[in-house]
Amino acid sequence: MPFRTIWENEGIKWEFYDFVTADEITEANEIFFSDPRSEIAKYQIVHTLETTDVEWNPLEIVDVSVNDVAASRSLQKLKMAYIANNKKVREKIEKYVEISRNLNSDWHFRGFETEEEARDWISDQ
Repeated sequence: MPFRTIWENEGIKWEFYDFVTADEITEANEIFFSDPRSEIAKYQIVHTLETTDVEWNPLEIVDVSVNDVAASRSLQKLKMAYIANNKKVREKIEKYVEISRNLNSDWHFRGFETEEEARDWISDQ
């Protein structure tokens, strides 16, 4: 399992590393939504600086986007900060964000180069 889940006081952080598959992305999502802490979460941090590659095809990206948009109806105003420096990984995440926005997600998305920048954004009210 090339990711680590870290629950924080007001949200969750995933650290993805090495080669990541769509199944692992789905598993991370299931961990979040199956935990009662997700109901009060204000943010998600998706840290991918140690990710070397991601296998996530367009249909799988749509599936995750659709599920998250449905969840956004009850978890409104959640901030999803992604940290990526690998071009391929960033492009896949940006495709997910584009689809989610097109489906009128109530979440806020932003990409960053560092975790410090991401944390500044999520703490900004």
